[in-house]
Amino acid sequence: MRPDSKSLKSQQGLGLVTVIFMITVGALLAAGMASMLTLGQRSVVQGFQSTRAMQAAESGVQLELSKLIHPQVNGGCAATNSANTTYSFNAAGIRGCTANVTCTVTPIGGVDYTTITSLGRCGGNADTLDSASRQIRVRTVRP
Repeated sequence: MRPDSKSLKSQQGLGLVTVIFMITVGALLAAGMASMLTLGQRSVVQGFQSTRAMQAAESGVQLELSKLIHPQVNGGCAATNSANTTYSFNAAGIRGCTANVTCTVTPIGGVDYTTITSLGRCGGNADTLDSASRQIRVRTVRP
């Protein structure tokens, strides 16, 4: 038995269209997954930079508090009623990060209160996704 030649003619090229469709769908799925992977990696980098920026801001506060507590250390709010200091860190973990620390002394009810504000920055340019900044504010009684 021989198949009808008219039915064979109407089916020509169907396999090629199916293969092209499957390749296109596969390519779209691969591109979507690559995009999701890239987005996930950026999210991890941003979280890492955010943690580093928080550590830099905390380090800036701690350095300024040590100037207040230890009278033998010069600078900061221990010497004046207002100070601005920038710290650049080279320690492992926060290498390349900075902390811009400002402190002001405010008398309230006969007691001098020191407000220390530290802005930690890590990463490249502030306009890119690979950078982060965190701010901490601490108020203490001036010794």
